Amino acid sequence: MTDITRKEFLKLGATGAAAIAVASTNRPAPAVAAVGGAKRAILIQGADVLTMDHKLGELAGADVLIRDGKIANIGIGIDAGDAERVDAAGMILMPGMNDGHRHLWLGLHAGRLVKTDPQKYSGYQRWKMRTMVCMTPEDFHLAGYVGGLQAINSGVTSVLDYAHAHHTKEKALAGARGFVASGVSGVFCYQASHNPTYGPGDTVPEAQATAERNGAPQESNYETAALLREMFSEESDRPVKFGIAISEGLGQRSMKDMKVEFERARSFNPHLICCHLHKPKPMPPSGVYRGIADLHAAGLLGPDFQVSHGVEMSNAELEMLRDSGGMICSCAMGEFPYPAASIHGKARQMGVPAGLGLDVNMALTDDYFEHVRAGFWSLYRSAEYSEIAKEYKSADVLDFVTRWGAKAMRLGDATGSITIGKHADLVLLRTSRIGFATLGSLADRVVNFAGLSDIDSVWVRGVARKRHGEMIGIDWASLRAQVVDAQQRIERDAASVTLT
Repeated sequence: MTDITRKEFLKLGATGAAAIAVASTNRPAPAVAAVGGAKRAILIQGADVLTMDHKLGELAGADVLIRDGKIANIGIGIDAGDAERVDAAGMILMPGMNDGHRHLWLGLHAGRLVKTDPQKYSGYQRWKMRTMVCMTPEDFHLAGYVGGLQAINSGVTSVLDYAHAHHTKEKALAGARGFVASGVSGVFCYQASHNPTYGPGDTVPEAQATAERNGAPQESNYETAALLREMFSEESDRPVKFGIAISEGLGQRSMKDMKVEFERARSFNPHLICCHLHKPKPMPPSGVYRGIADLHAAGLLGPDFQVSHGVEMSNAELEMLRDSGGMICSCAMGEFPYPAASIHGKARQMGVPAGLGLDVNMALTDDYFEHVRAGFWSLYRSAEYSEIAKEYKSADVLDFVTRWGAKAMRLGDATGSITIGKHADLVLLRTSRIGFATLGSLADRVVNFAGLSDIDSVWVRGVARKRHGEMIGIDWASLRAQVVDAQQRIERDAASVTLT
């Protein structure tokens, strides 16, 4: 049985109640997006198409046919019978973007901590330890739902949700269902750890709270993972896939323990196994988990493994990741204060699939084009990486969130480019405003001048989620009011948690 009271359940409303009803059973129903799939074929006509497909390049005044959620044809003057017509003359059609590392739950707290106030932001972990225990399953559902919608609104069609605060079964299941209900594709990556023993009104030593946050998974975490695995069936074509994030054991836990954790994680056959990777300082002795080299020596790397951040990885470690089929995701805007520059450029140069992510949507803009640009400018933090950047074209910059970024989420065969047979994950940009460049390649114009306000339409797997600049069927004012109400309650309750 769930720990949610009847009174709390009645407060949830239809969407939240449905989520918790699922969370209250040991056999959750398969996760299904709230909106139905595409039925009628769609013909996007006369667009300037930025395919991000190396064979096709950029196409002027072309048509793209969507049928059964996939790209069925690309060409000029396509005859599509009774397909729905979308007049895209003068617009740019590009692939939907991929975000390989985002904590959707943090979006519920946008503005609470920001990167431009470093002293205040330095209290992030203390804030997190007080806040996550004060969020209800309804809050996690709302955060996943609104966070997924915001991603779509900004042209992101696939997201890796690194769920690292969902510390009860009810919260994890509700957050996952909110993510799915938004209609975005991607990976729900549940961190099988975080087992706090305190809650609102409690006083707890900070060292204890930190140890509980960073501790090894408990059996209850694996029970939750099993429920999520059942929710996200193993069908290869599901819009949202199941992943596991490794606990925060870096620099603290023994490699013997980490081997057990990786083996348990793989027993669920996740689409991805993800982990935050930062260089421990000081470096612990041999036998303690210190990074990629230790995972390599233990035979724990593999084609299902994705590193988040990893800014101080050596060339040798990148080679280990590449040779094992692993991936990496940089979060360039959020990593500007890190001790080294974002590593995605170096990783791609060495053959490691590398993508970008927003990371902390509490603190950073959700205009994803800004993160695309940050991915390029961040390379100039390093003398070595600036030499890599000097060889780039604009398409190389966009590649980190399209074709190559999809590979960094193990989605490269299904999305990331406008290619016949791939999912119709598409973004249509208006180019009519003053300031949206009319000269240059399509990639030049998109990478340097596009913004969220230019997005006319977004299709996820062939389903229109945004048209004529507006999300379909979404009442932003109502959702914003729900978010503000949740923020106020959570802030009040979090203030009652005392860390000594």
